[in-house]
Amino acid sequence: MEYNTMAYPYDLVAIDVDGTLVNSENRLTEGTKAAILDVLAHNIGVTLVSGRARLTMDPFVKELALTLPFISSSGAHIIDPVSNKTLYYSAMPTEVLSVIVQYAREAHAPIIFQESDRIFYEGSEEELHYLSEAYKIDITVADEFKAHFIRADDILHAHIEPVKVYMCQDPAIVQGIEAKLKQHHLPIYMTYSAPPYLEITSIHATKGEAIQRLAAQLNIDLKRILAIGDSRNDLSMFEVVGKRVAMGNAVPEVKAVADLIAPSNDQDGVAWTLRTIALQEEQ
Repeated sequence: MEYNTMAYPYDLVAIDVDGTLVNSENRLTEGTKAAILDVLAHNIGVTLVSGRARLTMDPFVKELALTLPFISSSGAHIIDPVSNKTLYYSAMPTEVLSVIVQYAREAHAPIIFQESDRIFYEGSEEELHYLSEAYKIDITVADEFKAHFIRADDILHAHIEPVKVYMCQDPAIVQGIEAKLKQHHLPIYMTYSAPPYLEITSIHATKGEAIQRLAAQLNIDLKRILAIGDSRNDLSMFEVVGKRVAMGNAVPEVKAVADLIAPSNDQDGVAWTLRTIALQEEQ
């Protein structure tokens, strides 16, 4: 790709998905889609950076006709949508999985092991519906996702190499699990995509590190990257880019470190950011 000249301040826009790209109904609005297509037409690159598994990001990548590599599983997986090749994949260290699962079971916290195109869960059918809410998957109608949402009686013996472990429960309970895991000094990175949802990846798998890998591959100066996000798992991304924009619905920790606060995801905050900051259009 031939990037824009200095006529525009940024060569790449990195956009979180849930709470940012999509609205509260998990939909990509026409206003946001039009703004992204306009940015692409001006030779400014666009990539998606999400905690989601690759399979639940593919529809947005295809709808927007994105050609640059995108980042899934909170930085543990980087995919080239043109060649369909994996550029980076950081599986969770196997020695830590039993410790994580032990604490999750003790707290009765539903748990997911996420691979690139399969999502395993341990729990009841009722818990599956709860987990599907965390992943914004309508399991009653999305047959293509249902086929990849697999229940395991014992998730530790399901022959899985997850890139991310995900558990959901009352915020106080998952924060307690986080505190216990920190005492073990494990080679993991923990963050939240929302207060009840604790995400755990390898220590080398964060959105920030993934953005740095992508920037190096594309030969883009990190200072010329604009990032848009709303949750705590976006903080590592905000630490490395040149411009940080928090959505109006972002958590306080994200707003506190942002350079600018956009309208919410239900007010086309991404479209506003792209037109105001990336394309420098007068509002």
